[in-house]
Amino acid sequence: MRVAFPTDEHIPYHDPKARELALKIITDFNPDLMVAGSDAVDFYAVSSFDKDPKRAFGLQGEIDLFKKAQREWRDAAPNAKRVYLIGNHEDRLRRYLWRHPELDSLEALELPELLGLKELGISYDEGIDANLEIPIQNGLIRHGSLVRSSSAYTAKGEMDRLRYSTNLLTGHTHRGGSFYARTRDGFVQGHECFCLCSLNPAYVQYPDWQQGLVLVETEPFFQIEAIPFQTIRRRKATFWRGKQYTV
Repeated sequence: MRVAFPTDEHIPYHDPKARELALKIITDFNPDLMVAGSDAVDFYAVSSFDKDPKRAFGLQGEIDLFKKAQREWRDAAPNAKRVYLIGNHEDRLRRYLWRHPELDSLEALELPELLGLKELGISYDEGIDANLEIPIQNGLIRHGSLVRSSSAYTAKGEMDRLRYSTNLLTGHTHRGGSFYARTRDGFVQGHECFCLCSLNPAYVQYPDWQQGLVLVETEPFFQIEAIPFQTIRRRKATFWRGKQYTV
């Protein structure tokens, strides 16, 4: 099975060139499974933080851009099953509705309805713990909840939580990083999977983030390809399987 994990787009605060580069690679990779969500949409409009009017798109604007982006992922990977993974930014909707319980019963405001996941061909499982992780052969995909100080430290922390029981892909940190361990049961690995959001957010200067994409092939064994993106003379570029990609 071929798996693609684009994470942390934070639409509408994504990097269009980073997304375009990822779309090109995924078209060539032709995955069987592709993760949707994992902070794909920022939900800035319903966050609990003070709103900067210069950053505000409005909730409908965020949703419209999310749908457009998902149609682009679908076109790049027409053979892939797409499964939704909830990140902490998508969870802003639940937290907002809990602060406004008079709206909580409206089916139209449930995440899959609001984002139009069924129409976009994205699987979403009902249930309180659903969509928080995606099991794959010999591994697990999570958005993650830890953020530690340096690249790969979070991957190790998430693997500690799993007691090194399986291989792991995680988002959330906006970094790339790889951690490896050999246990009594064999070799395991954990990976922080970069981001596709802007590297120049309004709320922090020069964040220690890295853009990129992570691909997996699960047979004959769990094989990771971590693909960092570089900015060279204002162009986004990377190199994968003997081919240079530039936008």
